[in-house]
Parts: sequence; structure tokens; C-alpha cells
Amino acid sequence: MILKEINKSYQMRHVLDGLNLTINDGETIAIQGRSGSGKTTLINILSGIRTDYYGDYFFEDEAMHQMTDSKRAKFRREKIGIITQHFDLLEDRNVSSNIALGLTHRKLNRSEKKQKIKNMLTYVGLEGYEKKRISDLSGGEKQRVAIARALIKKPKIIIADEPTGALDEETRNQILELFKQMIQDGSQFIIVTHDNEVAKICEKIYNLKKGVLQ
Repeated sequence: MILKEINKSYQMRHVLDGLNLTINDGETIAIQGRSGSGKTTLINILSGIRTDYYGDYFFEDEAMHQMTDSKRAKFRREKIGIITQHFDLLEDRNVSSNIALGLTHRKLNRSEKKQKIKNMLTYVGLEGYEKKRISDLSGGEKQRVAIARALIKKPKIIIADEPTGALDEETRNQILELFKQMIQDGSQFIIVTHDNEVAKICEKIYNLKKGVLQ
């Protein structure tokens, strides 16, 4: 990922001001900054959601800002895994159905999909949870389901936006151990966090201040 001279304003207020960032293959980074500093805007650009900015964004040598809407949607579906503070799960569906959303772009038969979901649940420590309702899970369990949904698509990069923000300290620590294992197993993260302990698991820590990364 390469961002060159990214500028974004809201009502004459510069949120991103000539921002530059290069993320090498396999490199895991944390982005910190005060509320309103532009962190959400930045990750929305990185994930291909926002295109209303000035500057250049290249992913695997392709210019993101020159992609068609359909190609950008394919990029988000196949290359990016998203984990959020509030999980963004479908509460009226079971665990299996939620994780299966990460496989919508894969041509798999029912048994293949079932086995992949089972393997992923074992990996995140929720073996046997296939039929459980999301509404019946704890916050930590919901985040593990969200992680499984992001990870099952085998994304190039996982973008985690305050992934432990809604968790108590003990559960936060458990999720951090899972993240460390994922990194060891080859997952690449961009983590936006206010939590210094979360940031410490990354190779590089950036602070977003006055529209630039320090």
C-alpha cells in the first residue's frame, strides 16, 4: 500500500493534509490519534470506501482512485478484512451464517463451506459455536466471530478499527493474544486504536496529527 500526498477536507477543515504512507508486504502498523484527527477517514480510504480525496493511492501497483466501482467492491470483498469496535454482526442470525458472509466471493459447495467455518471457529477458540445466535454471545465471543468472518476470506490486509474498544481488560488481553497468533501465522494488520497495549503488538506505530502521520 502506498499513499502519496493524500488530502481530504470537510467544510474547509483539512483532515488529511498531504499525508504519505507506505506499508510493506507483511508489515503490521498501528495508527493512533485524538478523536476527530481523521483516523476513520484514513481507514475508509485504505479500505476503498472513500474516493473523494486528492492524491494517489496504490495497492499492488494499481491506482485505487482510478478503479471502477465494481473493481473497488471486488477489492474490498477479496483483499480487505474488516474488524470493528461494535462487531457489525447480524444479530438475528447464527454464528455460521455470519462467518459465511466472508465467503460470498468463493465458489464453494456446502460441505466445503461448512468445513472452512468449522476450522475457523476452532482457530479463534469457538469450536462448536456454529449454531449459536449472535444475540446470545458475550462481547468477546462476538469479536471472535467478527475476526473469523474477516479471516476466513484470507484477505491481504485486515483493518481493525478500535477492535478492543468495547471489551473489558481481561477479554481485551485474550483478543490481543489471538491477534499475536494471527500475526505469527502471517496475517497483516492495520490497527486503529487509542490503546497503547494494542498498538504495541505492531511493528510500527504512527500518530495522526494535523493531517499527517508521525
